[in-house]
Amino acid sequence: MASKLFRTIMQIINIVPVLFILFFCAIATLTQASSVAELSPTFPVVSGEIRTTVTIGSETLMEVARREGFGYEVVANSNRSVDPWILKSGTKITLPGQVIVPNGAITGLNINLAELRLFHILALKDGHYQVSVYPLGIGRAGRETPEGASYITTKKQKPQWQVPESLRMQDPDLPQVMPPGPQNPLGDFWLGLSKPGYGLHGTNRPFGVGRRVSYGCIRMYPEDVAALYDQVGIDTPVRISYQPVKAAIHGDHLLLEVHPDYLGRFDDLFQQALTVISKTRWAGAIDYSRVRAVVSAQNSLSEVIGQRLDE
Repeated sequence: MASKLFRTIMQIINIVPVLFILFFCAIATLTQASSVAELSPTFPVVSGEIRTTVTIGSETLMEVARREGFGYEVVANSNRSVDPWILKSGTKITLPGQVIVPNGAITGLNINLAELRLFHILALKDGHYQVSVYPLGIGRAGRETPEGASYITTKKQKPQWQVPESLRMQDPDLPQVMPPGPQNPLGDFWLGLSKPGYGLHGTNRPFGVGRRVSYGCIRMYPEDVAALYDQVGIDTPVRISYQPVKAAIHGDHLLLEVHPDYLGRFDDLFQQALTVISKTRWAGAIDYSRVRAVVSAQNSLSEVIGQRLDE
């Protein structure tokens, strides 16, 4: 009897590590499944899907965006019918997760200032592409993040912050150099660009992500920049553009995505939409009333404006 009990106990002891390993692997799989990365057999033009969530307690729209890993402005654009600061618990919120890859995207980092997003496109060894989409905080009015081609020149963990003289003139108590730590606005990671003085970094103020509030650099959520830091190397190309209007063919549908033209660069956003649509070489029908509606709404959602009819 005692020997049988001993064998039973030993079997349980042997099984426990296996169960622990299986549990750990399941956790790892869930973590990977919740990643923003998506695979595509061809160079990606559309990524993700539109989804919804509901508010919890007294959350503001900014807090919902942070919880769900989105930038504030695109979520606000997609939910203009609600008060962003006073929301009842359980309010349904649309999350603009289906996004069109900017026109002219490259393998590397693609930043579209108009939507405050970064698209990281990787070419995998099996011929597939992986696209990851991250929200960004960018330069405020008068300190706009510069457009153009660039590349990663430096990578630093726990960076020091060289406080700009302009800021020290406003606040003489600021040090010349801010050491790493919770007061450092660069966060824990810095990816320096070939444009002197500019880079991508974390932040100690995550509610600034998805907004135009920086002095020109590009802010990311701490968890996002940590993931990106491990995936990019020196000389990774970076393309920064301004595209408030994007269009793409997605299966049998033509999609249009419009963001506010905060720079006022286009006199006629509807005409710009037609120009962008023409570059897709779409041969199907187009609902021009829907085009006008999407342009008018500027709600940061990718919406169907055309469908390919069966011949």
